[in-house]
Amino acid sequence: MVVFINKLVLTGSAAELEAAYAEVAEFMLSRPGLIRFRFLRSDDHPEVYFNVAEWEDREALDTALKDPEFHARVSKVLPLIKGDPHIAEVVHHGAPARV
Repeated sequence: MVVFINKLVLTGSAAELEAAYAEVAEFMLSRPGLIRFRFLRSDDHPEVYFNVAEWEDREALDTALKDPEFHARVSKVLPLIKGDPHIAEVVHHGAPARV
């Protein structure tokens, strides 16, 4: 598994960003290899968002990122943010026990 993490700092309208991101998310949800994603907004700094997506492997992520449809959709997001993307491997993983 690989995890794509992107810290996004808002430079435009929050409503426009959230609408444009929904279009990107719709596309990504149709891509093979996506396990799950979260689009988060900071409580302390509402101009900061985080995109966290878990992928089965790097190849699936790279294939999705190279797709022309992805580029068409993400082109609406780029003018609204300053991004700081990272790809990470899971070092530790845990969840509380459920009773």
